[in-house]
Amino acid sequence: MQQPIFIIGTQRSGTTLLTRMLSAHPGLFIQNEMGTYGVFDKPYTTEVLHGRITGRLRDRYSIDVNSLESEGILWGWKDPMLTPHLDELAEHYPGSKFIVIIRDPRAVVASYIDNAWGLGTTPYTGALRWHDEVTTQLDFCRTHQHRCIWFTYENLIENNQQALTRICEFLDVDFEHDMLEYYKRPLEFGQNRSNMNTQKPIEKSSLSKWKAAFSPRQIGIINNVCQDVMTKLDYTDMAELNTRIGGLEQSYYELHQKVMGELQLQYQLRKARRNRKK
Repeated sequence: MQQPIFIIGTQRSGTTLLTRMLSAHPGLFIQNEMGTYGVFDKPYTTEVLHGRITGRLRDRYSIDVNSLESEGILWGWKDPMLTPHLDELAEHYPGSKFIVIIRDPRAVVASYIDNAWGLGTTPYTGALRWHDEVTTQLDFCRTHQHRCIWFTYENLIENNQQALTRICEFLDVDFEHDMLEYYKRPLEFGQNRSNMNTQKPIEKSSLSKWKAAFSPRQIGIINNVCQDVMTKLDYTDMAELNTRIGGLEQSYYELHQKVMGELQLQYQLRKARRNRKK
């Protein structure tokens, strides 16, 4: 049974960019998000799980993993929605490898709000989501150190060749310069507003855009929620801002997330269905 590569991160953390870079390597094929619904429905065996994953690759994208393997190509699956299933994947694919990318929570939350997919409708609820998911990912990496590599989006942007070389060493493949020119390759998945920046060269200005998206108080809320993890990851820029919020305000933000998050999600799903029919 082929042992895949899994790319994990929160939504809006640079997982699509990383997928584009790695898929430009002639010895790697990483499929972008293809949905987790139904894949982990219980009960299932290792063979059933493998069949569901490879079947989805075959049915949706005409990809035969056996053919990839015969050509010496490593294959994998990138999807932020795999985070709740990391332990299952590690158990059923004991030879698999995991790549985790982490991005500054303030940038991630700003993108949550801007993209309006219901991921985080306020700085508070977006920060909670980031904190929970990144904590899960880092705990998993500590438990499976020999099978995991993690790095930050900021390092990928500022030192892309160094970061990609490190990943190639982890995967036991040679570094290929084509990965730095990923944007010259056609998209292997549908273009949308969320991934349009992966079709052009890296822009380091993206690292500081979040500063203009929030007031000092909003930045302080995110810092407060994520402070313990941010300290470990050395996200210290403007870390002196730290805003505590009371129980009533927390309740308001949670209600806002529940109502507006569902409305945003349903709107985006309807829009996606309309676009598919065109």
